[in-house]
Amino acid sequence: MYRKLIIILAVILIGLLAERLIFTSADVKIEIEPPVLRASTNSELKIEVYRTNTLGFKTPFSNVELRFQIEEGSNLIEMTNETAAGSVKIRSKGLEGEAVIGIYSLKSGIQLKKVFVKILPRDVASK
Repeated sequence: MYRKLIIILAVILIGLLAERLIFTSADVKIEIEPPVLRASTNSELKIEVYRTNTLGFKTPFSNVELRFQIEEGSNLIEMTNETAAGSVKIRSKGLEGEAVIGIYSLKSGIQLKKVFVKILPRDVASK
C-alpha cells in the first residue's frame, strides 16, 4: 500500500521538476552565424534569438516575439527576411565598418540586447 503511494508521489515530483527545469525559460540566447560580414554585397549573416531553460537548452514550445532595428550603421547593412519568431538575415552593402542592431520585445517594447556587427574588408574576412 505504502509502496504504491511512494511511487505515485515520486512520479508527481519528477513531473514537477521536469516542468521547472525543462519548460520554464531562464534566459535569451543570441546566435550569430558567421560572426563577421565581408565588405561585399553577397555577404550575409543570420541572427537567431531563442529562449533557453535552466539547463541551458532551447526551451520547448516557447516562442520569442521580437523586432530588430538598425541602431547605427544603416549605410553599411540592410535587414532581409525578418521574422517576429526571432531571426533575421543581415546583408552587407559593400562598405566596411561597424554597425549595431537593437533587439526589442514586441510585447513590452523594451530593448533586450544590442548586437555588434563588424564588417571587414573583402580580403581579410574571406573563407
